[in-house]
Formats: sequence, structure tokens, C-alpha cells
Amino acid sequence: MEPDEWASNAFRLLESGLAGVSKVGIVFPPTPDGISSSVIMEEVLSQRGIESELITSTPESIMDVIESCSGRCDSLMFLDLPPHGRGPIQVSSELYRSVIILDHGSTPVLSYRNTVRMNLDSPGISTSLLAYLIAVEVDENNDLLSWVASSGFFGECTTEVCEDVLERARLSWPELLDENSIRTVQEALVAASFLGEDWVYLAASALRESFDDPDWFLSGTSATASLIRSKIVDVNKEIDFLLDEPTFESKGLTGWEVQEPYQRFVVSLVAHERGFPFAVSYFYDPPLGLIYVVGDPQVDLFPLTREAMGEMEGSVFGGRGFSSLIVDSDRMGEFIESLARIL
Repeated sequence: MEPDEWASNAFRLLESGLAGVSKVGIVFPPTPDGISSSVIMEEVLSQRGIESELITSTPESIMDVIESCSGRCDSLMFLDLPPHGRGPIQVSSELYRSVIILDHGSTPVLSYRNTVRMNLDSPGISTSLLAYLIAVEVDENNDLLSWVASSGFFGECTTEVCEDVLERARLSWPELLDENSIRTVQEALVAASFLGEDWVYLAASALRESFDDPDWFLSGTSATASLIRSKIVDVNKEIDFLLDEPTFESKGLTGWEVQEPYQRFVVSLVAHERGFPFAVSYFYDPPLGLIYVVGDPQVDLFPLTREAMGEMEGSVFGGRGFSSLIVDSDRMGEFIESLARIL
């Protein structure tokens, strides 16, 4: 499907999901893509006269998020984080007027009468790209958000469409003509994602206040952006140290145990971006094993990780180039070895 056609269909679905809605909880993962797509969709909703609240989450904390938002929001929007298993979507559909999902996974998601999924299963794209395409469909002037979308492309968006959006950003904002400019913003979002929830919200705020002029983010005019950018070097050193000592190595798959559960997303993204064909980061939280895999965007990792799970109990969501899993912590090593054999 062509991007324009997809955006038109997605916008119609979005409108149906927003019917009668006054406030939306936007739930997103702690990644550059999640941060960028959340502020774009926040702006889209604002332009439609709908209030929103940003909520960063991981699959294992999703039920707490669903319950805590009840009463404050009358709709939930999940960005690239369709809840694992049957329970979360079913509970959301019972608690909220509508449930809206924007993602690029291949995993089937259970649909209820008030569930809307705007999905594009295509290699080398990101949710921030999809959010941007919808934003431009809403209002052509939102083309100026191309630089915000590009900030979320780190490690994910590699298609010609992504390159076109990057080019639009550079044409709109001369300060982005320097190749390092977008990279600086991306690395700031990587640092925020690695540092945790408070920093993720700071990064979203920094993007939001720089909407009309990315130089605010790049030049130090934005105190929030400057604070995040000051952490880039230290975070890169921490990630370098971690990547230098993998806990699992095979011909195609390399793995790392991470210190914090939310870090598994960005560590795998950075590892793959630095040349590891398939990177897996994991966190032990008995009885849970929390896993995130990143690899070749041409490869649909959802069926492969399902195959590697075999008869293990757990849940998985994924698509081309990524997969997120929750398995029994006692069998996590078995799963990683099985996936290595498959890859």
C-alpha cells in the first residue's frame, strides 16, 4: 500500500476511534520512536480539539497503566505497544470508550467493537513515520513535523519513504542540513530512553517546545534539551561498556543482560545499529523474563520468536525487524539458545 493511501485509511480509522472522545491517554514505549510518535500524535489530537496525556510504559507494566488512567481518560491510544496477550486489550475495551492502536507489527491483535488498529506491516518503517503521515493527512502544515518524525527513526526507519521525510526536514530547516544535527537529536532521545521514565518525559517536553524551531533543541536555547544532550556522552559510555561484554554470542545472535527492564529496548536498537545482525537484550524479573530482539528489517521476527518459544508459556508481539517477549525467567536462556539456532 502506498503511504498516502495508508495515511488516508488510517485517518478515517482514527476519526472513528475518536468519536465522542474528550481525553486520550497516549501509551508509548521508552524508545526514540515512542517519544517522537507520542508528541506527534499529541499534536494531532490537540488540532482535533482533544486533550491528551502521555504515558510511557512497557508490556509488563501495561495493566497498571490501563487501570490508573481509568477515570482520567475516556480513550487509550497504544503506540507500537499493543498489549501482550488477551487480557490488556479486553480490559481496555471494557474501561474506555475506545482503544486505538498505531503500530507496524505483524502480530494479530484481538479486536473488540471499540478497538481501532492503524497498522502497516512493512519493512524498515517506524511508528513515528506512521504518526507523521497521519499528521500530514490531518493538516498539510504538519509537514513541519518531519524533523520530529526523523528524530524517532533511530535504528528502525530505513526505507525510501524515511529518506524522503529526512529530506523534507532538511529542506524545511536549514540547520538540519548538517548530517550530525538529526543524529544529535536521535542520540539525545536514546539517552533519555536509557535513563528512565522521568527523562523520557523530559525528552517529549523538549521536542514539544521545539516544534516550531529545531534549533531550540540543537543550540541550547531549550534548557530541557540541553540537559538531555549533556547526558549523551555518559550514556554512550555505559552502552559501550555493556556491548563490549555480551552474555551470549552465536553466529547470528548476540545477547546482553541489562540493568533495568526498560533499557532492553534501546540497548537492542543501539546494538543492531552498530552492526550486530540480531541483538537481544533481556532482564530477569522472576518469574518473568523480559526480552527484546532487534534485527534485519526484512525479517519478520514474530513467527521466528514464536517458533523459538515452542511450548513455553509466555507472550510475544513483533514484526519486521523486532520482537518483544515475556517468558518464564527460568526458561529464558533456553529460549535465546533456540532463537539462535533458528536465526
